[in-house]
Amino acid sequence: MRKKLSEKICIIILVLLIVVMPMLPFNVTVADSTTEKSAQSNDTSDDEKTASSEPEFTSFEDLNGKTVSMLTGAPFEELISSKVKNVKEFTYYTSMADMILGLKSGKTDAGLMNNAVGQLAVNRDPEIAFLPENLQDSTFGIAFEKGDDRVNEWRAAYERIPEDKINELWEKWTGSDESKKIMITQDWPGNAGTYEVAACDTLEPMSYAGEGGQLYGFDVEVILYMARELDVHVNFTGMDFAAALAAVESGKADMACGSIIVTAERKEKMDFIEYYPAAFVLLVRTVQTAEANETFLEKIKSSFYKTFIKEDRYLLFLSGIATTVMITFFSIIFGTILGFVIYLLCRNGNPAVNKLAGVFVWLVQGLPAVVLLMVLYYIIFGHSDISGVIVSVIAFTLVFGAGTFGMLKTGVNAVDKGQAEAAYSLGYSDIKCFFRIILPQAIPHFLPIFKGEVVSLLKATAIVGYIAVQDLTKMGDIIRGRTYEAFFPLIAVAIIYVIFGSILRLIIGKTELSANPKKRKKDNILKGIKLDNRD
Repeated sequence: MRKKLSEKICIIILVLLIVVMPMLPFNVTVADSTTEKSAQSNDTSDDEKTASSEPEFTSFEDLNGKTVSMLTGAPFEELISSKVKNVKEFTYYTSMADMILGLKSGKTDAGLMNNAVGQLAVNRDPEIAFLPENLQDSTFGIAFEKGDDRVNEWRAAYERIPEDKINELWEKWTGSDESKKIMITQDWPGNAGTYEVAACDTLEPMSYAGEGGQLYGFDVEVILYMARELDVHVNFTGMDFAAALAAVESGKADMACGSIIVTAERKEKMDFIEYYPAAFVLLVRTVQTAEANETFLEKIKSSFYKTFIKEDRYLLFLSGIATTVMITFFSIIFGTILGFVIYLLCRNGNPAVNKLAGVFVWLVQGLPAVVLLMVLYYIIFGHSDISGVIVSVIAFTLVFGAGTFGMLKTGVNAVDKGQAEAAYSLGYSDIKCFFRIILPQAIPHFLPIFKGEVVSLLKATAIVGYIAVQDLTKMGDIIRGRTYEAFFPLIAVAIIYVIFGSILRLIIGKTELSANPKKRKKDNILKGIKLDNRD
């Protein structure tokens, strides 16, 4: 059995490799004809390269009939349409890394972003460039809930920070010298309390998850300088861009940061501290004319180093695995108990209880899991301090409990009714009959379905990043946001899910084998039974 399992894992990994081969980091390093190939400053980071190719599109007119993308939660369709009169389609991505990968792979023709994030992306990747024409000038902002008077205190604190210090921070975080990118520590007393900040964790250099999952960036450090002025401490929680804004609106966070550009539409819903000039820009592909100066193995080695070794990023994967396993484990335990309790309440045919159970199952199974997660996190528990991990366990407990209830009904209905009648005639009580006679015969009928549901639950937890939980999938997204490469982060996440899914199948398969009399050995079937040794 172990040999067959190993063969299956090898086949799955081989298929995954074939499928994701197009995502390999085939970035071409282009050297400008007027500069020497070796002209690269010593302070340039390992992730950064200099692009010198011309953009594929050079004007807004060139984008007519093309696809334009932006981050989810960025309502700039009208702005783009005012410059590009005939956009073929608007598409949306949850992270900047995904949008850049979509741009490079041809899934979109232009991507909207701000000047800071765009400049860093262009410096790092020679396959993308700025469209020469800017969309609009604006300012970066830190978001507060509409009508929150505390925004005035924080604005006053910002104004007390010297302008030279703000410019120094801008140069530090948008520059290429990684050795300078060190955060100030919160070593002040914090007597005025603690603030919760929702920060986008994939928008380098403004706010991003760095070494050990800690949040870094220009926005983050500006907030820390303001916090020092106010003598407050700050807790940063990393999440997607759209989730950060939603966290402020729902009261889960006091403020939000992460490359937020202030617009008239956003001002209608939120208050902002406008703190630094910004501009909307479009990134497009470059026209590649030079040949690659890196070998295939060198690219693989570089990508592997940036994904796992640099900044100990493998620790992010381990942290994500721990979170995913914890959510899956507790959801299975609590969900099984919940489904079992609901079935026991319904099995005797109480009309009211059956009706409530039917509504529960109908509602939970009718809602997409991601919608259920967000309803629980942003609405039901919107003003509570319950963490995203606990909300995830609650959501998947409900989902798994509904499934377990259905499985129990299916398994018990497969048992002949004569079994219960025979038990009652022998003097068994209803509860004793169920647990001693019916349930042991029902288990072999629903365990195969249970096994599939457990593996499905493991895979379903990949959506918890929507509510700021840093699980395995989210950690892969964070790393892709730093490297702008898809292959190793995605293939690592895929392999880990396959391995853990196989382990769960193996564990439940062992249970299934011991529970089914037809699959057990004779000695095990008779274990615990006294045999008459008479000839």
